Amino acid sequence: MRVLLSLLVLPLAAACSTMSPAPTPSASMAETSGTGIGGRWVGHWTGAGLFDSYRVDDVTVDLVQEGDAAVGRIVMQGTTAAESVPEVLRRGGQWGNQVVARVAPNGVILRHYLDGRLFTVDLKMAEDGEHMTGVVRNVHPKIGLVLSRAPRKLAKEAPAPPPASAPAPAPQPEVAVTPPPAEPEPKTAAAPAERPKQEEFVAVQDLATVQFDFDKSDLRSDARDTLTTHAGWLKEHADSAVLIEGHCDERGTSEYNVALGERRANAVRDYLAQNGVASERLSTVSYGKERPACSADTSDCHDKNRRAEFRVKSR
Repeated sequence: MRVLLSLLVLPLAAACSTMSPAPTPSASMAETSGTGIGGRWVGHWTGAGLFDSYRVDDVTVDLVQEGDAAVGRIVMQGTTAAESVPEVLRRGGQWGNQVVARVAPNGVILRHYLDGRLFTVDLKMAEDGEHMTGVVRNVHPKIGLVLSRAPRKLAKEAPAPPPASAPAPAPQPEVAVTPPPAEPEPKTAAAPAERPKQEEFVAVQDLATVQFDFDKSDLRSDARDTLTTHAGWLKEHADSAVLIEGHCDERGTSEYNVALGERRANAVRDYLAQNGVASERLSTVSYGKERPACSADTSDCHDKNRRAEFRVKSR
C-alpha cells in the first residue's frame, strides 16, 4: 500500500515544481498614447436651428492635459434657438460648460464633467494632430464639430546679455532736465445729446414698410428698391432723425425673434447709410413678435408681420 501511495505522489510533485508564477504587469502598460490635445481649439459647429433651419456658428474648446486625460471648457455660440443642441450647452452661454476629455484608441471622447449623459462628443484626430472632427451623441438632427488647434503665442525672447569681455560703459555726466511747462487743463467735453425717446418718433406716410422672407434678415430686391426711394426722401429732409423698427411673425421663441428683428433693422440701417444717409441720424430697435401688424394665424398675416417700419423726429 505504501509503495502504491508513493507512486501517486511523485508525479504530482514533479508537475507542481514545473509551474511558473503568474506574470506581473509591466510598467510599459501604463504608458500614455502620446496624443496631444492640450491648448485652445477653435472652429464651428453645424446642425439645425429653429424649424430645422441649417446653422453654422463658432465653437471654442480649451483643454489642460495630463497623460491621456484633460479638463477644460467648451463654448458654443448661437445655440439659443438650436433645439437639437443639448439643453445644458444652450444654457452655457458665453461662460460655456466644463468638460473632461480622454484620448481613446480610436479618437478623443469629450463629455460634460458631471455626467456624459448630459452630452458626449466623439472626436477623431487628423493625422497631423492639428484638427479634430466629430458629432454629439444621441441628438437628432445631428450636431457636428470641426476644430483646429489655435496658433500658440510665442514668448518674447529676452535680450542677450553683453559679452563678458566688453568693458563697462563710462559713466555719463548728469544733465539737469528742465520739466516741460504745465499743459492747460483740457476742457470738459460736452455731454452727448440724450437719445430721443421712442415715443417721440412718429410714422410718416412717405416711408413705407419693407418686408422680409421667413427667418431671413437679407434685403429682398423689392425692399432695396423701396429703401432707395426712402434714402432720397431722407436726404431731402435732412433735419429728421429716423428710428427703424424690426418685427417678426409669432413663430419661434421671444428671444430668437428679438435677435432676428434686430438683424432686420440693422440690415435696413446699413443699406440707408450706404446710400448717403448719415449714420448718426439712424437708430434701431427690435420688437420681435410683440407688436404684430396682423393677428390672424394665416400665411398672409405672417408675411405682413415680417417687416421693418420707420418713424421720424425732427432733430
